[in-house]
Amino acid sequence: MSEDRRETIVWDNIPEWALYALEYGMDEDLFITDEDREMVTGFITENFPKGYVMSVDWESYSEFDRYPAFGKPCKTYKVTFVMEP
Repeated sequence: MSEDRRETIVWDNIPEWALYALEYGMDEDLFITDEDREMVTGFITENFPKGYVMSVDWESYSEFDRYPAFGKPCKTYKVTFVMEP
């Protein structure tokens, strides 16, 4: 990624269960359900069609978020995504 063209977006409601799949890819997540795989794929396709790198703020989370970025209410984390515009 060219540093001068990077765009940063911060989401404070990324579901805990999706972090592994978002970081390493869904083929690496052996425990993700088909329904969850579909939600993560939709999130990536809609928001990061050209790809991304991410960083999780492990200190900034909500034990029970009624409105996660996708899926049902759950524990969520603040995640910074960096991507090409």
